[in-house]
Amino acid sequence: MSASFDYSATFDESIAILRDLCEQGFHIIPGRTFDTPVAVEYSRVTDELVKQLREGPGFYLTGKFAKFPVALIRHDGGPADSKYSVSALTQGPLLDGLLARDNIVDGELTMLLGFISRQDRYKNPDTGQWEEASAELKAAYKLATTTVKKHLVKHKSAKFPIGPEALRLVEAGTARLQQSFTG
Repeated sequence: MSASFDYSATFDESIAILRDLCEQGFHIIPGRTFDTPVAVEYSRVTDELVKQLREGPGFYLTGKFAKFPVALIRHDGGPADSKYSVSALTQGPLLDGLLARDNIVDGELTMLLGFISRQDRYKNPDTGQWEEASAELKAAYKLATTTVKKHLVKHKSAKFPIGPEALRLVEAGTARLQQSFTG
């Protein structure tokens, strides 16, 4: 079981949310592979981070709530051979995220869902044992979701909270709204 907060927004609205999260002390790690066993962390939103998030909207949040350094795993074989990626279930722990964004899907501008989530259990890198999510992680998740919510509105046409610009595009009929991750 995990906790997840889903939302809709344009890409630019999501970038504004990430800026606010950085102001709250969070660091952002793009959800990508790395050439070395070190994850690149951003303490603020830079042009390079925005470029990476345009290429792939997944990300992780870390910060003072993490008890261990970010764990990475090495891939052996496949397209990511000899590269490293974040091990999301190994303590730091980390919060997991996906940027809500606008994109063309089946020829239509679509507001794609994003989320912030946390797991209930993480594997301790020292002992190899599974541990419950810490109070610090739960507080960080609450701060992150509260921060995201400040940028959103609720509306009857949207199943999830939505950014004001995304809502304007949906109401104008120039964009459609994704209402679930499965379709």
